[in-house]
Amino acid sequence: MKTTRRAFIAAVLVAASAIGIGAQTRATEPAKPPLANTEWTLSQIEGEAPLEGRGLDLSFTEDGRFGTSAGCNRFMGEVEIKGREISFPDKLAGTMMACPEGLAEQEEKVLSLLAQVTSYRMEPKALILVDSKGSELLRYSREIKKDSLIETSG
Repeated sequence: MKTTRRAFIAAVLVAASAIGIGAQTRATEPAKPPLANTEWTLSQIEGEAPLEGRGLDLSFTEDGRFGTSAGCNRFMGEVEIKGREISFPDKLAGTMMACPEGLAEQEEKVLSLLAQVTSYRMEPKALILVDSKGSELLRYSREIKKDSLIETSG
């Protein structure tokens, strides 16, 4: 009887140790940033629909970089994300193509607004970039791929 009881207690202690080690391992793994490896499509600029163009997007990598286009040129740089705070430092690399009228102004506006962003909110299918007063500057939607269908929501 004592041997069975000791074996049971030993099994419980081994199981508890395994659970504790597993929890500690998960807790010490670096958390993946919430926007890492995500891609978004520009759906609103200060509440207005953007002009159509090439690659109206915003994407984030795991290593703290982003890429964006407001319809013409492509820009890349570093992004700083701490909790819900986000900033896009003004050190950007980009292409320098001539843009059709309207898209050049839209591009300048989007880059200007990105410089004013201080935080973000997420909805199930949207990323909202806001300024220090909480005003919505830019809204991006997420594309959800289902087999060969693509659903875009705003």
